[in-house]
Amino acid sequence: MITSTLSYYPGKKVVKDLGIVYGFDDKLRPVRAVAAVSTYLDQALKDIEKSAEILGANAVLGISFALTDKALPTVMGTAVVLEDA
Repeated sequence: MITSTLSYYPGKKVVKDLGIVYGFDDKLRPVRAVAAVSTYLDQALKDIEKSAEILGANAVLGISFALTDKALPTVMGTAVVLEDA
């Protein structure tokens, strides 16, 4: 699964847009250490990949991160099907 903050991927073309997907670290924790935010984001990225795979995507582009709620970091992007350009 390709994941990128870019809205395109070099050497590939988007052949199908499957819509917006989101993921989050579903382990609600009352206190999150700032140093461990990358752990929570890694889990959120895995979650977004699962959501995209269910739709039949092979990539998620335009990924953005919402960290305003430290109790539930969220990752959003667009699930797409990419082919070689």
